[in-house]
Amino acid sequence: MFEHHGVRALWPAIAPSALAEPLPEGNVPCAVATQEEARKLADALFEQGAYQRAGECYQAAGEYDLANRAFVKAVGPQSSVTASQLSEQRDHARTMLRKVEHAFHAEH
Repeated sequence: MFEHHGVRALWPAIAPSALAEPLPEGNVPCAVATQEEARKLADALFEQGAYQRAGECYQAAGEYDLANRAFVKAVGPQSSVTASQLSEQRDHARTMLRKVEHAFHAEH
């Protein structure tokens, strides 16, 4: 597990599934020949906002601090979308409940 200046204890609270660790051998999602190329590609992907892919390339380059940062940024927008979808579902459920209550009171 990654630890840098005592930061390890904070990461699980921030984004437990976003921590970068060395990839198993043979499992390199960043298709480049060297760690230097992986770092360059990761930097470019990060600049473009492709944080998940950037994190994968930072991992391939052995840059776990940068991979963690990229993965946390990738999780952010996904979390926002999920929160928005849950809010919409909650509002829809409330509307349905009001309709059922209104229909029940109208019949009695």
